[in-house]
Amino acid sequence: MMIDLRAQGGSEGERVTMGYKEVRDMRGALLWLKERGFAPGEEVLHGFSLGGATVLRAAPKSGVAAVVEESAYSDLPLILRQQLPKVSGLPSFFTPAIFLMGKLFLGIDPWAVRPEEDARRMCQEGIPLLIIHSTDDKTTPFEHAKRIKAACPEATLWRIKGYEHVGAYAHPEYRQRILGFLRTEVFAEET
Repeated sequence: MMIDLRAQGGSEGERVTMGYKEVRDMRGALLWLKERGFAPGEEVLHGFSLGGATVLRAAPKSGVAAVVEESAYSDLPLILRQQLPKVSGLPSFFTPAIFLMGKLFLGIDPWAVRPEEDARRMCQEGIPLLIIHSTDDKTTPFEHAKRIKAACPEATLWRIKGYEHVGAYAHPEYRQRILGFLRTEVFAEET
């Protein structure tokens, strides 16, 4: 099943909340699948960028078989501190005020969105994780992948070079790497 998170693609919603509310969309999709007879152990979550952060947030206590995340940020306050001055044109000393305004006027708590902490909990539960990230990602720097890997040392990190943000799908080994991970980490137990 493929879903669009709120305010993305064909989904309703007025604004993206950078994973704060999108985690509810993912949990709703998992509930929808459960109501149709799919067991959590049959589900693999796969998300890109914001979707990658969201699947990391949704995975703990879900019972899913595995998670594949691509180009996810590890910590919302960190990525906002890195990106807000670039995209807003405002000096970085405005960033804390933007965080506060988001919380007060939009109901978004950036300090509550820390996917690396969710990855830590997920891995403590034994859910396999594949991290895919390019060292040339200028939107979400590679340091975010390293932080997620540090939070979940058992995770598999596929470090690629020469690809832009969420561009891994163009890598000639993309399909083979994901299927290999799933065969090794998820389906190996079944045989």
